[in-house]
Amino acid sequence: MICAQVRDYLQTQGLKVPAEEVQIAILAIQSILELAQAEIDMSVLWYEENGFRLAQKFGLDQAALRQIQPVDLFNANYNSAYTLRQMYLAFDSIASRHHNDTFAIYLYETDDKAGQLYRLLAQGNKLPARIECGQQQVQQYLFARTATTGWLNQVNNVQQWLADGSLSGEQTGASQLAAPITGEQGQILGVLHTTHQHNNAITDAELIDWTALAIAITPLLQNLHNASTALIKG
Repeated sequence: MICAQVRDYLQTQGLKVPAEEVQIAILAIQSILELAQAEIDMSVLWYEENGFRLAQKFGLDQAALRQIQPVDLFNANYNSAYTLRQMYLAFDSIASRHHNDTFAIYLYETDDKAGQLYRLLAQGNKLPARIECGQQQVQQYLFARTATTGWLNQVNNVQQWLADGSLSGEQTGASQLAAPITGEQGQILGVLHTTHQHNNAITDAELIDWTALAIAITPLLQNLHNASTALIKG
């Protein structure tokens, strides 16, 4: 039986991939999230860039970053260090399988002025650590467009989009995918973004895997939102 979350996501985004295959992929991703073990360089996860420190975003000091203990990822709040490490391992597994040149995940937060995107994880070409989702950014960054509209965007020929004005500015990759990560009420929690250096490089199998990941990590993004919001209010 197809779970409601899978069915709703595919219907909302207008995706024609098999729901059964997405659900199977979700189970595989959940296993990686819960069981994968690997050492990751601290600077890869907890970067400092242009005055922005990811650890500071979640109120974590160096001691907290090194004391990573396995927890129940899908139920426990305020476990940002372990959550990000396990998410990185899941992202890396999919990107390695499909030979993505770049992947990233952004946390999306809104205030009275505009939405803000904060880069949580990335590999490959350098993407901004933090951006405000104004008109210029939405026009340049596909993942900013997805964050503000809530729609999955797949570009199979970036140069064509640049030529007709659908995108502008410097781009990474010839094929791009940006998929929203949405909460129970449909709110945008974040965006995952991947690229390839060739046109028409995103296969159905890859779309299934990234869609499954966007669904599987929903509770983890919600936990990260809770941790960040608690710090801001704190």
